[in-house]
Parts: sequence; structure tokens; C-alpha cells
Amino acid sequence: MKFEVALPLCAALLGFVLSVAFASIYVIAAENRAETESDILAERLVRTINPDVASGDYEQVRQTVERFAGDRVLVVDAEGNAIAGSDTPQLRKKGEVYPVTEAGVTVAELISLRLSPGGLPLPLPAMLAAVLFVTGMFFALANCFAKVGAIQARSIADTVDRVSNGLSSRSSRKLLFEEFRHLHASTVRALHKLRAENTKLSNAAYTDERTGLGNSLSLTRQLTETIADSAFEDPSSFILIDADAIQQISESADSALGSETYVTMSRRIAEFVASRERAHAVPAGSWKVFALQSDEFAILVDRIGARPEVMRLVRDLIDTLNQPYQLSGKKFRVPASVGIVMIPEDGQSPADIRKRAQSALFQARRSDSTDFQFYSPKFDRQDAARKRLEAEVRAAVENKRFIPVFQPKIDLRTGRIIGAEALARWKLESGRIVSPNVFIPVAEATGLIGEIGIQIARQSCRAAARWHRLGHTGISVAINVSPIQFESDDLGTMLIHAMTEAGLPPRLMQLEITESVAVTDPERLKDVVGPLKSMGVKLAIDDFGTGHSNLAMLGRLPFDVFKIDRQFISGLYSDKQAPAIVEMILGMAETLGMETVAEGVETEAQEAFLRRRGCDQYQGYYYSAPVPLDRFIHMLNEDRAKFAATAS
Repeated sequence: MKFEVALPLCAALLGFVLSVAFASIYVIAAENRAETESDILAERLVRTINPDVASGDYEQVRQTVERFAGDRVLVVDAEGNAIAGSDTPQLRKKGEVYPVTEAGVTVAELISLRLSPGGLPLPLPAMLAAVLFVTGMFFALANCFAKVGAIQARSIADTVDRVSNGLSSRSSRKLLFEEFRHLHASTVRALHKLRAENTKLSNAAYTDERTGLGNSLSLTRQLTETIADSAFEDPSSFILIDADAIQQISESADSALGSETYVTMSRRIAEFVASRERAHAVPAGSWKVFALQSDEFAILVDRIGARPEVMRLVRDLIDTLNQPYQLSGKKFRVPASVGIVMIPEDGQSPADIRKRAQSALFQARRSDSTDFQFYSPKFDRQDAARKRLEAEVRAAVENKRFIPVFQPKIDLRTGRIIGAEALARWKLESGRIVSPNVFIPVAEATGLIGEIGIQIARQSCRAAARWHRLGHTGISVAINVSPIQFESDDLGTMLIHAMTEAGLPPRLMQLEITESVAVTDPERLKDVVGPLKSMGVKLAIDDFGTGHSNLAMLGRLPFDVFKIDRQFISGLYSDKQAPAIVEMILGMAETLGMETVAEGVETEAQEAFLRRRGCDQYQGYYYSAPVPLDRFIHMLNEDRAKFAATAS
């Protein structure tokens, strides 16, 4: 029920109740007044007849009573005999008794009905008319107030709607009551405050707080609008930018520097987009920039045109991003990779567009020839194949399907096998061996490389212990430690447990750690391998020559062996600098008192060069490919028999 209907009805009901109550009170008061007047008249009559009753002049009493109200009064003596008046049962039963006394003794009694006339002070129709009049007045006044109040309330409601929609708060109706004016003002202030807070919250929900750019939610909303307005003849493009170096800076150097780099890069992208908007004569802000994850940005370019135009834009963007940064006293570069999706050609939903941009970005990061890639449907097939491979690698890890194979290390002075490097292989249930080139990138990307490394280390320790028990007591085994394994605090404990469990003497284990890992955190290297070194385990620096170490740094690191990277060996007769680099490495090793191992020796000429230059050991297909354990033990037996025959 509406207020403007309910209030008049309630007021009318109230008026009716009040008028009836007032009429009832008025009637009761009239009756009480009549009763009082009757008592006064009766007492006056008692005083009048008192002398006559006392003297026994009953005739005079009768005359007096008849003169006043003979039919409503009865006078009786002390014995109750009628003296004067109307002796009726009604009088004796309902009449009021007034004593007539003489010297304090009741000599008679006056019995009287009400002497003063009673009844309604007004006629009943008049009283009913008065009640209805009052009820109608209440209804009319309340109805008038209700209508005015409803109009004022609607005016305030209209104001609320206007303010909620961002319009003016001024009302076309003037508010009559001060209370309504106060309510109007308070409501407007509250709405403005709520609207400001809602805007702030909305901005926070759709804005990256570090950069002030749109975030992932904002991107999804904007993509929805762009898709709805897109057309094949005038396409838009979604550009996804990834800069892994920012995450690496945050993790390895300084999180504050990583955040500063991220913010600076976001400004650089925003400034680039603004300059290209001006160059293309499009309104400022038409091309949106978004800050997504800690190392990802996105640009939504509306109606830029065909792919060649997008390609020119992206190339200029990459050139801009590849310019060096000068932050916190450091100068460095942050290379970027870009994935591009054309709208609506490559997708009709925000989820599809973002997923396909990730696919294109993944291909760009894998490519050695370009920093950007347009999305192609073949990427989806490649992603599906990659995901299947990831699932298969996970299953292989759980089922312990990874095994070591062993590539012999040959002493260049004697030609004998003096050790082996354990290399991981994936053995399928069918018995087929999968190359590490297939599963190593997947294992590194998924973090499974650490678990694979643990399995290979344990099996390699058992294998080396086996050939040691067979009498090949001086043959060591070299185990590769991946960067992910190196980050584990349990690496040393795991290796010690693997040697102890297998019964392998620590002097027969050699750990190979890449040069980049050693240079990145030399103090951690000492902490991790220190206990192992004290037990007799040797440490080799793998792929030496590809990193940024120097003689002074190497002198402080606990290495025993240099492994010369295969790229220098393969280039001995094709790259003029390769022989000089190899000779330099050999000289550094001799200066530091370290052994040298050349990797990837595939020809007799390469082997002869290394022997002439004083390299200690080599490994490669020139002598043998990596072989299973049983085959390697057979090779050891043959090698021992051969040199035993020579010695005899």
C-alpha cells in the first residue's frame, strides 16, 4: 500500500476513534452532572419537609412533595409506611434514599428517582454528524499532507536517480519542509561520496596499482568491446609482450630494481603507443596499454589495418624496448618477445584471443630468428602436442623411466678409458630410447628436470659402484647438475645419500656445473659443494668458454676440471678464433692446475690437435657415442684386456 493512501486512511480511523471517544466522554459528563443536580434537589426537598415531618404535619409534607415531584418521590416514616409521594415498586427498588433526621435520629426517609432530567445533550443525528465531520477533517488534512509528502519524496527519489547516473542534483520541485530539505542535502552528499568511492573501487579493480595501466580484468572488458565492433575488412590487433629479464632481475638481483624496471618499461610502452597514435592520426587513448603479470604487457590496437602495418609497429616497439635502461646506477637491457593476434580473424572471445596470443608468444620466445610471431592455427596443434609430451614426461618421471647412458672419457696420453659422463635418456616401455633434445626442454619448462637429475644421479652411482666392484677401480663417473637442481638446498644431502647407498667411493664422482651457474652465485657454489669436496668429490666447470668468468674468479672457485665446450672443438678447422680460444683455455687450466676435458670430439684431426696442445682428456663420437651400462662395462673389459696384452 502506498504512503499517500495509507496515511489518510490511518488518519481517518484515528479521527473517528477520537471523535467517538470525545462524544462518549461528553455524554458521561452530562449524565454525571444530572446525577449531581438530582442529589442537590433531593437534599433541598429533605430540608424543606424536615420540620413538617418532625411536627407530624404529613398533609403539608404531601403537598410539598406533590409540588416538587410527586411521581418521582416517596416519603416513608421510620417503620417504612408511606407518608407522601408515589409508592411504587420502582421507587422502593431503584430510588436513592435520603434520611430525614431530628436531633440526629432518623424519623423518615426520602426515596427519590433522579429529579434532574438526563439524556443526550445533543440529538443523536447531530452527534453522528459531528463524528463524521471530524473523521472527514482528519482524512482531508492527512490526505493533503500525504500527497505533498509523496511529491517531495518523489522529488528526492528523482534526485537520487540523477545523481546515481552522474547527472545534476538540482530538482525542478521546491521542497516545502525543512526536514525534507535536510534529507535531500544529506542524500546528495552521501550519494556523491558513494559514487566517488565506487569509482575509486572500480578503478582499483581495473587498474594495475604499480603502473596506473589497465590490468587483466580491464583487458578482458576491453577485448569484449573490441570484438563486438571489429570487422574483417578493418581489423584490430592484440599485442602481448613478455620480458623475462624483469623476473630474473627480481629473483637474482634486487626485487626493488625489478619493480622499478617494470614501471619504467610500462612508461616506455605507453609513450611509444601515444607517439604512434599521433603518427596514425587517431584520438589519444584509442590504443589501450595493459600491465598484466610481473613481466607481461599488452597493447590493444584498434583498427590499425593489415598485418604489414602491425609488423612495422611491432618492430618499432621491439627496437624501443631493446634500448638500454639506466636505473639504480646500473645500465642493462631488457629484451622482449611479442605474440600478435588479429581480431576478429584469430578469435571471437577474449579467452581465445588471450590463449592464442600466448601461443604466438611462446613460439616467438623459442625462435632464434625473430622476436615476434603472428598467431597461426598450427600453434594450437603444437601446443596440444607439447601438452601431451609434458604429460608423458610427468608419467615417465613418476614411473622412473629415465636411465643413464655413459659416454667414455679417454686419456689423450694413454688412449685408455678413465671415466664416463652419465647422460639422461628416456626409455619407453617399448624399449625405444628418446633423445634428450626432445624431453630436456619440456623438463626444464615444467620443473621436472630436478627430479630427473635425482633419478639419473642415483642410478649413475649404482652403475659406477658396479664397475668398481668388477675391478675397474679408477673409472670415475661425471654427473650433470642442472641450474634447477643447484637451487635445491638438498642437493648435497641427496648426492651423499646416493653415494652411500650405492657404495661408491666419493673420489670416483665428478659433478659438472655450467659456467653460468658458477658465475651467478659463487658463494652458494662453495656452500653446496664444500662438504662434497671435503669427501673427495671432484667439481668440473661445464661448457667452459661460453660464459663470462675470468681467471681471477676461477681461481676463487673450487673447480678441478675444465670442460671445453663442443662449439670450440667443432670449429677448430672452420673458425679462425676457435684454436686460439682452445689454447687459451688450456693455458688457463695449466696455470690453475686443473684438468681439461674436450667435449664433442668427432674427428681424428680434432683428437690430434688436442693431444698436441696438451689437453688431458676428451669425449665424443670419435671414440664412442653414449652407451648403456652393460655395453660400457664391456668396453671397460675390452680396454683392460687390450692394454694388458700390450703391456705383456
